[in-house]
Amino acid sequence: MRDRKVKNVVSMAFFAAVTFLGIQVFRIPVPAAVGTPFIHFGHVFVVLGMLLQGGKRGAASGTAGLVIFDLLNGFVQSIPQVFCETIIKCLLVGALFSILKERAKNDRKKEWKAAVLCAVVYAALNIVIEWTMQTILLLVSGSGFAAAAAASTASIPATVVNAVFMAMIVSILYMPAARAYRKFI
Repeated sequence: MRDRKVKNVVSMAFFAAVTFLGIQVFRIPVPAAVGTPFIHFGHVFVVLGMLLQGGKRGAASGTAGLVIFDLLNGFVQSIPQVFCETIIKCLLVGALFSILKERAKNDRKKEWKAAVLCAVVYAALNIVIEWTMQTILLLVSGSGFAAAAAASTASIPATVVNAVFMAMIVSILYMPAARAYRKFI
């Protein structure tokens, strides 16, 4: 029992660290009307951590990695949004994956399809939530709805590119990561 708890803590720390490093080390800036988006591996490791550890531990490790990055790189104003978004996405998609993985009944091909579907759902949620939050932030700062919606829509291509990138990389890495994770846990 104690060994299991230690492995869970080590796993969470690992995914928090690789999430942070996935953004810190690999960043390609993308032009946008709102914010300073960039393509990165951070969400890849958030999603892999959520799929492998489960929604709750994945939410904790993913949120920790993203928040640490924001703290150390001058994005402090983004922390409340990142914190809430990541927890919501991980808990929802983690619950969906848990159901789909149970239905797969150790069929690795079905499990992989479930992981890919969940990565796509996470990506779609990311796009919808980003657009909504950007629109709300612009409304709060004094923009009219039409201007806020237009500016947020102009920034969506950067989010879509990042979401598609994440889903593709997760679909490639899930099976090897799952095999390695099963050996660890």
